[in-house]
Amino acid sequence: MSWVPRVFRTLYALKRLRREGWVRRGIREPESVADHSYALAVLSMLVAAERGLDPFRAAAIALAHDLPESITGDRTPEEKKDRETLLGEELRAMGEVAEGLPDSPSRLLHKLFLEYVNQASEEARLVKELDKLEMALQAQLYGEEQGRRDVAREFTASALESIRDPTLRGIILNSA
Repeated sequence: MSWVPRVFRTLYALKRLRREGWVRRGIREPESVADHSYALAVLSMLVAAERGLDPFRAAAIALAHDLPESITGDRTPEEKKDRETLLGEELRAMGEVAEGLPDSPSRLLHKLFLEYVNQASEEARLVKELDKLEMALQAQLYGEEQGRRDVAREFTASALESIRDPTLRGIILNSA
C-alpha cells in the first residue's frame, strides 16, 4: 500500500483547490473541490437510497467525478464547451491519478469516472443532476451570507437549465 501517500496528495490538492466559479465572482472563502465532492457524495447517497437506487454506488461516483481536477484544475461551464477535448484531458488526468495503484482500485476509479461521464446508470444520472442542485444551493447560501443575490440568481438559473428531474427542480425553486 505504498501508493496511499500519493493518493492522499491528490486528495490534498482537491482540498486546496477552490471552485473557480466562486473565485471568479469574488466569493469570500469559497468552497474547495473536495468540499463540493463531499457534499455531493452525501446528497447522492441519501437521495439514491430514497429512490431505491444503490446509495453506495451513487456516493462513489460523486467522490470520483472530480478527481481529475486535482491535475486539470477546476473548470467553469464556459470552459467545458469543447466536450471532446475536455474529456481527453480528464481521461489523461484520471490516468495520472490512478497511476501506480493496484489494478483493482485503478479499474474502479476509471469505471466510476466513465460511468459518470457517459451517464451510463441511473446513479450516474442522479449524481449529475445533484451536482447542479448542490451548486444552486451553495450559491443561495453565498447569496444570503455575503449579500450576493446576483450570484445566487445566476447559479440557480444555470442549475435549472440543466436539471430535468421535477423533484430536484422543486427543491431549488422552493429554497430560492
